[in-house]
Amino acid sequence: MSARIALSLLGQRRYLPLLVAQTLGAFNDNFFRYALVTLVAYQGMTVMDLPSTVLVPIAASLFTLPIFLFSAMAGRVSDVFDRTRVLRFTKFAEIWLMILAGAGFLLENPWLLMGTLFLMGAQSAFFAPAKNAALPTLLAPQELVPGNALISGSLNMAVLLGVGFGTVLIERTAGPEIVAAILVAIAVIGWLAARALPTTPAATPELKVSYNFVFETIRVFGHALRAPDVLRPLIGAAWFWMLAASIVTLMPNFARDVLGADATVVLFFSALFTIGAAIGAVLCGTLSGNGDALPFSIAGAVGLVLFPLDVAWQTMGHPPVPADAVLVTSAEFIADSGNWRLIADLGLAAISAGLFVVPLQAMAQRRAPADKRGRLLAAGGILNAATATLGQATLAILALFSLPIPTAFLLIALVSSVFAVLTFWRWWIGHRGKNMPA
Repeated sequence: MSARIALSLLGQRRYLPLLVAQTLGAFNDNFFRYALVTLVAYQGMTVMDLPSTVLVPIAASLFTLPIFLFSAMAGRVSDVFDRTRVLRFTKFAEIWLMILAGAGFLLENPWLLMGTLFLMGAQSAFFAPAKNAALPTLLAPQELVPGNALISGSLNMAVLLGVGFGTVLIERTAGPEIVAAILVAIAVIGWLAARALPTTPAATPELKVSYNFVFETIRVFGHALRAPDVLRPLIGAAWFWMLAASIVTLMPNFARDVLGADATVVLFFSALFTIGAAIGAVLCGTLSGNGDALPFSIAGAVGLVLFPLDVAWQTMGHPPVPADAVLVTSAEFIADSGNWRLIADLGLAAISAGLFVVPLQAMAQRRAPADKRGRLLAAGGILNAATATLGQATLAILALFSLPIPTAFLLIALVSSVFAVLTFWRWWIGHRGKNMPA
């Protein structure tokens, strides 16, 4: 049933343009970020002489910080105005930001690139709540899980392509020129896709937009605390984004300093994680039917305990890789049977992550009342940014205190165990309540 619904959505004007706009935006975000990360980790670009183990998490935080700051304001905007109009505006702004990013690459100016990263985070802060609030208006309730699964799966594939092309193309002779041209072209196509979306009437047009983002953030969390059925799945989804941000940020230094591997192995790990997360999302959307999808979140949370724990177990004792060591290529790394268990762990952890997040996203969208949906789901954007920033800051702290990089996988397993227990408890309470005699 869910597979048939998902296929039918791909031919709908109320859904396909949003899927395309979201996918292309995710590609551009990661294409830009990984081109920048590659310059920092492998070509020595720096700011204030900071080492890459510190600068890479800082750069990642520059993207998530504005999402934390401006998501509450953005949620109010998505309730006051037509949500597809907000989506079109943010995609148009992306064109100008990609022009600015292209200039940063052409001029090899790290300050300009870092500043653009912050502005891209601000653009994402306004896009996400408008998209999430529009979905329950554009889709029927039974379409939300497969619709979210398609978006999550395509988003992960876009991340994969963005990471891959960003890592490879920036190192070519004409890399900055190629990267700049692709960034602008993809932004234009994404804007054209957003223009094809049907209108969605404003939920509460009588509200006024507040520009006090501090007060608005407090007010949004007030709404969320009064809607615990919406807040709980938002907190769970925020853990997924913290995990994803930490993995993406961790991989270059993990590959180089722990495994002695080059940038092609970083690309392989990124492919493994994004394809795995896409598979998990699609499996959830395909198998859930019209029933309760929360058991998929429980299974995913358990996987996020077991597999990262095994990654830490395998790599914790690795000696430091010398700075002048010859780095292993992806072909050599994959051919070594001693690495197959590590590869399996990372892939299965990614599938678990995809299973974990899709039911929670659909649950929050379905439960949020229409007149407050933009603001309530904006609380999710704030939580996503806060947890992602916390994860990246944790990586920077680990580096500053010279703790082993595999310690990060131990932390992932520890926090995932808490979510596994809580998710199972909530499902068990709800399951018992449904089956109790009247």
